[in-house]
Formats: sequence, C-alpha cells, structure tokens
Amino acid sequence: MLKLLKIQPRSIVRTIATFQNNLPVQQNLTKYFQDRIRINGPITLAEYMRESLKTYYNSGNIFGSDGDFITSPEISQLYGEMVMLWLLSLWEKAGCPSSVNLIELGPGTGVMMTDMLRLLKQTQYSSLNLSIHMVETSKKCSLEQANKLGCSDLRTDSGKYYYQYGITCEKYGMKEIFWYESVDDIPRNTFSLIVAQEFFDALPVHKFRKINEKWREIVIDIENDVNGTFRYVLSKTSTTTSNFISTIEYYRCSNLKNYTEIEVGLDAAIVMQKLSERIIQDGGIFLCIDYGQDKPIIDTFRAFSGHRQVNPLHNPGTVDLTADVDFSRLKNVAGTDVLAFGPIGQNIFLENMMINLRYQNLLTLTKNEKEATSLTFGYNKLMEMGKKFKIMGMVPATMAPLLNDFPISGFGLYNSTKKR
Repeated sequence: MLKLLKIQPRSIVRTIATFQNNLPVQQNLTKYFQDRIRINGPITLAEYMRESLKTYYNSGNIFGSDGDFITSPEISQLYGEMVMLWLLSLWEKAGCPSSVNLIELGPGTGVMMTDMLRLLKQTQYSSLNLSIHMVETSKKCSLEQANKLGCSDLRTDSGKYYYQYGITCEKYGMKEIFWYESVDDIPRNTFSLIVAQEFFDALPVHKFRKINEKWREIVIDIENDVNGTFRYVLSKTSTTTSNFISTIEYYRCSNLKNYTEIEVGLDAAIVMQKLSERIIQDGGIFLCIDYGQDKPIIDTFRAFSGHRQVNPLHNPGTVDLTADVDFSRLKNVAGTDVLAFGPIGQNIFLENMMINLRYQNLLTLTKNEKEATSLTFGYNKLMEMGKKFKIMGMVPATMAPLLNDFPISGFGLYNSTKKR
C-alpha cells in the first residue's frame, strides 16, 4: 500500500522564462509557406501546423503569465502529485515491477516532473529503479527542463538514440534522465509509467468536409501576399489523406451529415498505436490529459497569443496552435488488448483522487499567510481549469482480473467503464 509522507508546500507563484515574439521568424516562415504554395499548390493544415509549432516552440512566447498559455502543472504542485499517485497506485496493482521507465510526452517547462519526483521521494518507493524519459522536440525546452530538474553532468550526443542526458539533483532523487525526439527511441522491454499532459492537442491535424458522401480535404492557400495571411480552400481533387480516411471504419461517411467538417489527427493515431503496443508488450500504464471530446472532432482548430484566441492562419510560428483531441479515436486505435478508463473531467478525476485532503494537509504545513493564500489560490484555480480538460487512462487488458470489483483510482470501478 502506498504510503505518503509529509511534503512541504512549494510556492505557487513561479517565474517562468519567456521570449519575445520574433518578427523575422514570422516573416521567414510566412515566406516559406508562400513559396511552397506558389510552387506546389495549397498545403494541408497538418503541414502548416507542424512547421508553425516547430518554430513556435523554439523561438516564441510559450508558458506562463507573460506567455501564451498556462498549464495545470504550472498552477499548483497538487496536480503533479495527483498524477504520480495515480500512476503509482496502478503500478502497485500491476505487482510493483522492479524496473520502471517514467515517460513524459511534451514536458513543457519540466515542472510537473519535479512535482512527480518530489512526491516519489517521499514514499517508500524512493529507491525504485526508475529512469526518466522525456519526449521533447524543442532543444530550447529540453534545456529549460534540465535546469528545472537541477541536472548535473548534462551531455548532448546526436549519435545516440537520445540527444541529451543528465542526472537529476538530490532533491529529485538523482535519477537518470534522457531526452528523445520520438517515443520510438525510448528503450523497450521495461515496464513504463507514461503521461501525456496537453501533448496530443499540439499534434498536427488534417481538416475534411463531407460532400456527397465523400471526404474532401480542406487545405491552406495564400489569402494576401502583402499582409502574409492565409485562407482555407477546398481541395479540387481527392488527396492521399482524404482517400486514406475513407478506408477507416471510424470515419465512415454515413456517421456524419453532409457538409460536416472534421479534424483528423493521423499523427495522434500513430503515437497512440506505438504507446498501446508498448504497454501491451512490455507492461505499462498510460494517462492522457487534454482538451477533447469522446467523439469525432468538428471545427476546433484555433490559436492563442497572450492568453487570447487569435486567427490561426495569421502570424505562423509566433502563436500557439491547438485542436481538440478525439479520445474515442485514441481508444479505437489502442484496440481491445487495452483497457481504457474515461475520459472524465479533470476536476472530477482530481476530486476522486481526494485532492482536497492533500490540499488540507499542505495547508497545515504552510509557514505564513502569504504561503497559505498562494496554495489556496492554486487549488481553486486548478479545480476551475479542470472543467475544461478531460483525463483518460489505459492499462493492458491482462490486468482486468486484478481490477474487477476494485476501485480504479480517479475513475471508479473498472466494470463500470467501457472496454474498447
């Protein structure tokens, strides 16, 4: 049984490094898209999104009050703690495998990992043979994460399957930590605890419109050469991707009305397939937290700048681009060899994890009124934000006999959830 020792609360308000918008970057990327379109014709939304976010995460404003958005881990230490508690509770049900890969997809500033590791160190599992694996394509973000985790002996090596390596400081357990471009590069044959916090919503999506029982792809063309803006147009002919999704049962045209526009995350499906294979074959537990719905996604692609929603086809490379996650499709891709829990509201999940008890415990440990006020603000803000997000968990179907009639932390009873 997991035993949690007392942990001192950390300050809720933190200084997060941000970067000024880079006009030359925007102009260069705009010209890049314009040149491609003039030569080869309109580009897919997925191409636009992929290149824009690659530039954005390496040079634009990102996290914090001075950036474009704030994530739940930035609000309160309670969030990362609840995530780690959930992973450990399922790890216990799996028989406490002796070696573990702790994998985070899209680690942001690295703050959630600090909270997860700090909690781990305060349990009886602090000496667990655990290594950390961060899937992060932004070298700038990877350096911020290493700094946040107090990494010593930080090395870079392009000749390895990882591109950066270090050891976390004593505060975070002195664990080995590796950074990768892709989940493919993370070593196999080890039980994995995997978390994806607002990762899938940043993966590229394609956009389609149903016309006469067929899918036509919506692509991006030049709107104004001088202003550097773009617009949506309907592809004049079928595309490789429109032909491909027509073969997928999940997207059969008969399920949706004519002129419905859907967003399809082919990259998300590929990643989900790789993750499900990993937890089925090697053993593992997966937790996904994101904007999203439990059905096909209709017209949610959007952009944020300075915490305001803006036109996603303006200023590429300098704004955050996002689209809702289709949780139903992720479960569909994972297949029947995986048990899926949820999705449920993030706030409901946190309530089920008894976050209020943890909050009350931390409140008794605060040193002054300012610290208590900060903790309370973070807790309230976290629960308020939780109404906008959903959480889904996955384990191998082989764990079913261990879960029947026993509460699944955060989600309730296994036999009250759907098996897909």
